[in-house]
Amino acid sequence: MRTVITICLCLFVFSLQAQDDVSYTYMDSLFQQLPEVLIKGERPVVKAEKGKLVYDMPRMLEKLPVNNAYEAIKELPGIIEQNDDLSLGGRGITIVINGKVSTLNKEQLHTMLENTPVDRVEKAEIMYAAPARYQVRGAMINLVLKSNLGQKPNLSGEIFGSYEQSRRENLNGRGSLVYSSGRFSADLLYSYNFLHSAWGIDKKSWHTLDNRVHEMVLKTDASGYSGRHNVRFGMDYDLGNKHTLSAVYTSQVRYGQDRTTMRGTANSDKISDGNRQLHNAKVDYHSSFGLDAGFDFTFFDSPEQTGLRTSVQETERDFTYDSNQRINRWLLYASQLHTLKNGAEINYGVRYITTHDNSYQFYFDRNTGQPLPDNSAQLLRKEYSLNTYIGASKSFSKQFSAEVSLAAELYHARERHSWMLYPTVNMTYAPADGHTFQMSFASDRHYPAYWILQPIVQYVDSYTESHGNPDLKPYSRYNFNLNYLHKNKYMIGINYEYRPDYFTQLPYMLPDRLAEVNQFVNYNYQKSWMIQTMASYKVGKWWNGRFFAFGRFNHDKNDHFHDVSFDRRKFTYILNTTNTFIISKKPALVGTLAGFYQSRAIQGVYNLSPLCNISASLQWTSPNQKTKIILKGNDIFQTLNMTTRLAWGLQRNKTDMNWDKRNITLSWLYKFGGYKEKKRTEVDMKRLGR
Repeated sequence: MRTVITICLCLFVFSLQAQDDVSYTYMDSLFQQLPEVLIKGERPVVKAEKGKLVYDMPRMLEKLPVNNAYEAIKELPGIIEQNDDLSLGGRGITIVINGKVSTLNKEQLHTMLENTPVDRVEKAEIMYAAPARYQVRGAMINLVLKSNLGQKPNLSGEIFGSYEQSRRENLNGRGSLVYSSGRFSADLLYSYNFLHSAWGIDKKSWHTLDNRVHEMVLKTDASGYSGRHNVRFGMDYDLGNKHTLSAVYTSQVRYGQDRTTMRGTANSDKISDGNRQLHNAKVDYHSSFGLDAGFDFTFFDSPEQTGLRTSVQETERDFTYDSNQRINRWLLYASQLHTLKNGAEINYGVRYITTHDNSYQFYFDRNTGQPLPDNSAQLLRKEYSLNTYIGASKSFSKQFSAEVSLAAELYHARERHSWMLYPTVNMTYAPADGHTFQMSFASDRHYPAYWILQPIVQYVDSYTESHGNPDLKPYSRYNFNLNYLHKNKYMIGINYEYRPDYFTQLPYMLPDRLAEVNQFVNYNYQKSWMIQTMASYKVGKWWNGRFFAFGRFNHDKNDHFHDVSFDRRKFTYILNTTNTFIISKKPALVGTLAGFYQSRAIQGVYNLSPLCNISASLQWTSPNQKTKIILKGNDIFQTLNMTTRLAWGLQRNKTDMNWDKRNITLSWLYKFGGYKEKKRTEVDMKRLGR
């Protein structure tokens, strides 16, 4: 037992798969920490400059079993993976490529980064408060990539394949080609993923109805499959005198089916068939005198057909429903940067986004085929935002630099029409070699996904429903962050964040019928105080280790959650360590062992159980560096299952998540022609999907 505990404290990689079903509450307050820093000798892989932390990615990743850009980002200190989404120290982040805004939602971004070879990433810049010139707000990671322009004619590529075994098998494969010739370069990427899903939920609910408590004992088993075709084609052309023109087309076509069966006090059988397609075209122009301009168009279509048969007490229902979300979105932008004689920089710009949302959900009686208008709805929604900004940056000395900016944004959607101001401040102070202080203040606003603004009811099973909320408001976020770095190896940071009108999805057991409603709702506010520490250590030339500790005190307050109000506080901590071992140089074998522990947490009225994970990997690299074979095992002791408890007023239930995260993955990578990947800006799908 002592040995197991010791291993738990030394090991980790944490990963939690997202579910496409809208059935159960999104656990988006959970913390899954994946911090990594690799130090070789005394040469640091991170340095602080102009309000940002700059990481030398090739050096940081040279001994790690990482084969795509998504895995590379997870190795950055303080990065959290949550439901296949990434955040920085518990805060949402935006990923941009070579300073250009990303245009994919979390699912599309995840897919594209996973299909992007790691060799294309040159360095990563972390900013806790992105300046307005990046046209994003809040925490940001800027991936800086090598340019293929100006090279001799060359054709290179990469082939990748992996097999993953959990309850069912998953297959992934991709092929990439890059052609460069003087002033022209082009790249093509195709990937295919076939995934199986299998999960279960055991739930007990003590539902008060007519002054009597009804005990609901429910067991859910679900399985499904999905296939995804991904294509990306991009071109860059050097017009001369440092003027460049870039164009990229991105497409994803997806199909799949999910089956869900629930037995117990209530019974249901559900089958859903759906497909999804996304097409995005983006053109960018960069000038030698600091002007950047471009446009972006996205088309998204997601039809789905669902059949559901339910029975609870004396009530039976048998119906089908057709639903679809269709989005057309245009983005236009222009920005200008001026460098003054004293070294200061001034930047300003404008961005305009307009969106048309045509979504619907129509219910039909399965036996008669007649429509059920009370449960059907169609929504035509238009919105636009206009953002302008101005900013300035300057290095006042070798010890002190600062960047400030102010953005003004007009947002219009239906009855909402509002202006907001977003100030941002970044400062870096290095009083002596090996000592660096960073301070940042940022403000921004988060908008709900289009689908959850629909006045639509989705029946998940005979007891659970998901309701849209057309009255849901965007929430603002104000963040203050202070970090201290010692010798670019050790870091301690404090953070305060205030989110008025914060929203998340919460459950509510109705007082007039046996049904649990899951709906996104606005809080009064959410506050958090955080402290994080990071340290690297080394044992000889064969063992590198990283340790990360993160503590967060949350305060959630909501005075108008149906007939239940809550004002809750909770401290949660995370301990994480990852260790890399050079087992052999000839042959080149590298292994990793990692461990993770998260204490109890809250999300609104929910109590969340502790979590622990142990993972390991082994990587072989060929002598010519062209071939890699990686074997990974995750959640070895199956300790990632979560239990949620609800005990607030008359709201009482317990849910055991039976997500079998144990898996073993074997992957193979081959590069030819001196391949160096060309990274492309991802498509923004933050508000698309369900």
